[in-house]
Amino acid sequence: MGIFHGRRRRKEDLQAVAAVKERITRVTPLVTARRLPEVEAELRECLDEAEHRFGAEHAVTRLVLSQLSLGLLLVYRAAEAEPGFRRLLMGRRRAPLDSFTTGVWQLHAASMYFQGHHEEAAREYKEFGNALSAELDSLHPLVLRVRLYRALQLCHLRRFEEAESEARAVSERSVHIPAEEGFLLRWGAANGLSYALTRQGHPEEGESVARKALTSMLAQQADSDDLRFCLGQDLAYALNAQGRHAEALDCVRSARAAFTDTPAFDAAEASTAGVPTAEALLGLTRYEEAAQEAHATVTALTELYGPRHGCVRDAAELLRQAEAAISTPP
Repeated sequence: MGIFHGRRRRKEDLQAVAAVKERITRVTPLVTARRLPEVEAELRECLDEAEHRFGAEHAVTRLVLSQLSLGLLLVYRAAEAEPGFRRLLMGRRRAPLDSFTTGVWQLHAASMYFQGHHEEAAREYKEFGNALSAELDSLHPLVLRVRLYRALQLCHLRRFEEAESEARAVSERSVHIPAEEGFLLRWGAANGLSYALTRQGHPEEGESVARKALTSMLAQQADSDDLRFCLGQDLAYALNAQGRHAEALDCVRSARAAFTDTPAFDAAEASTAGVPTAEALLGLTRYEEAAQEAHATVTALTELYGPRHGCVRDAAELLRQAEAAISTPP
């Protein structure tokens, strides 16, 4: 009797696992399309069922939790997503790293970034990179990608020399990576390098780096609209730093308009263009417009990322400068 009961229970468990996996497979496209509200209740129901029946560490439970956490991150609920990623990583931050763990680790660091926890995100990327280096070659694309992500956090922390060093290392090593992925790494590195150079007082170099990357993207007919948008902002920052504010304004507005018409368009990412836009308007002494642009940027990005994000800080500083200029008699 016990043998037959055990077999029946195992069969029921396998059927239950298959049923949960089928539900997850069905809702995953909606999750990745940023349509979490349509399936959040079902995902939470699946998670409760999996935890109750199989336990917190079962593979199917972890699968459901990862999809729920990803969905939360994609709709800018990073503070809710982070605990799920942290739970999925518990006890797994050591070699050998499987593909699931490496994916979750990147998302965990990203959830910190999207909350404006740049110091914590930079540390997370460094720890992740060290773990990867224990088992992968220093030229492996994932190792370079993690170094690039850390460089971008260092830019937000205004540790520009370190950011420049990391971005240069990624750029130099990316030439050893096969074409498509190598180009993406190189263009991503140009994004961080251009900004870091400009903020260290080398805007001519920053402009050159951004222009060369944009020219390369055009030559390769690259379908990387988000990177092209970021490099357009880098170019605007470099032009602003040279006092070429009218050019910078045209540049960033063109970049934002082009990005809006692409499949990669992301409203939150597009809002970051408000920072170089306000900077250009301020330089053109169009103080009222600068204040309006900076205020709108602070409002939009605070709602999406929270008050600690580097772009919110930068926009808030420009808002203070514009308001001070407005209140100062001519």
